[in-house]
Amino acid sequence: MSEAVTAPAPRPALLSFLGGVGTVTGSKFLVESDRARVLLDCGLFQGFANLRRRNRERLARDAADIRAVVVTHAHLDHCGYLPRLVRQGFRGPILASAHTARLAGIVLRDSARLQMEAARHADEHGWSKHRPAEPLYDESDVERTLAFFDPVPVGDEVEIMSGTRLTLHHGGHILGSAWARLVLSEFASVIARTVARNGTVVVPAFAIDRTEVVLHELTRLRDTGILPRSVPVYVDSPMALAALDVYRDAVRARSAELRPEILAEGEAALSPAPFLAARTVRESIDINGTRGPAVIISSAGMATGGRVLHHLRRLLPDPRNTVVVVGFAAAGTRARDLVDGARVLKMFGEYVPVRAEVADVPHFSAHADAEQIVDWLRGAPAPHTTYLVHGEPAASGALRDRIDRELGWTAVVPRSGEAVLVR
Repeated sequence: MSEAVTAPAPRPALLSFLGGVGTVTGSKFLVESDRARVLLDCGLFQGFANLRRRNRERLARDAADIRAVVVTHAHLDHCGYLPRLVRQGFRGPILASAHTARLAGIVLRDSARLQMEAARHADEHGWSKHRPAEPLYDESDVERTLAFFDPVPVGDEVEIMSGTRLTLHHGGHILGSAWARLVLSEFASVIARTVARNGTVVVPAFAIDRTEVVLHELTRLRDTGILPRSVPVYVDSPMALAALDVYRDAVRARSAELRPEILAEGEAALSPAPFLAARTVRESIDINGTRGPAVIISSAGMATGGRVLHHLRRLLPDPRNTVVVVGFAAAGTRARDLVDGARVLKMFGEYVPVRAEVADVPHFSAHADAEQIVDWLRGAPAPHTTYLVHGEPAASGALRDRIDRELGWTAVVPRSGEAVLVR
């Protein structure tokens, strides 16, 4: 049994039942939030042939996008699909109790051996439709899978990734069995716990669109009391403040491009009072004199330059503070280094220790994710060729493969300088 609990947050988590429903086998439950995708159990379907055939299907979500798997116990219908998941690109931790991790090794090795024996028998007697017969996975797949197991102490709360915490509780089934409590912390809880420890939140944000979205979320936190009205919010970016004027004009004009909830809230959607504007260099410097909790929104979004660097240099060494990275951070930027766990950042010719909390909150991105892109493409006529641009190599390759697999389209990641004929 598993349980997923979400803290107060702007958007709820999504629970998908990918197995273990309509049958007692094939246990797979996917929890998706703005922060992560976690799969609870990863079992094989057993029993009737129509169920067993489902074991050869790819998971209904891209395995590479799953950040972690939690295994409740070592029965095959709860862990037996793991080697298939690894074959499909999963590379995250597999979290389970220590006893479950050991027993799963025994179960998966035996499963691979039986499948390989069945495949050999099928080849010898010609009863498989595959030539040669294909086991679901082999011993090498199992050994690769076991390397991802990361035992978790039962009863201890552990942070399995930034803002996502897991506690295993004894399940009373087989040795090592547990039920899982998963707590998914989003933007609201990051703000709340930083304020509680008297810290400052600094948000590197793009001047156009990202600052407006962050201010809207902060407005909601003001209204719910999560962000006290005594905590000042600074926007330290002349460019962002100029862009805010354009967005306010769009709200006044009731632009059709804006979401209905923004239009309903009016200008208040972009003004979490007391909202303080820092337009001049002197006003930016004065923020450094702030005592007590505060929120600072400053550009540039990927921390490659701008006023935010001065705030980061001051705030990163203090563990009471938090840096919230909103949206996508490109490789090679300071924001990406923070998301990837850097312990020091170089700026202004010196190395600054990173002791502050770092929270990665990707749902603020103004760009669609892979799921949204594929859904959008489904409604379009099939083109001769789909070209994937504006993506890092690994992400572009994964999306190319997904378009090919799910839509049957020809998708290409072009090389820089390449030229093609367009029909």
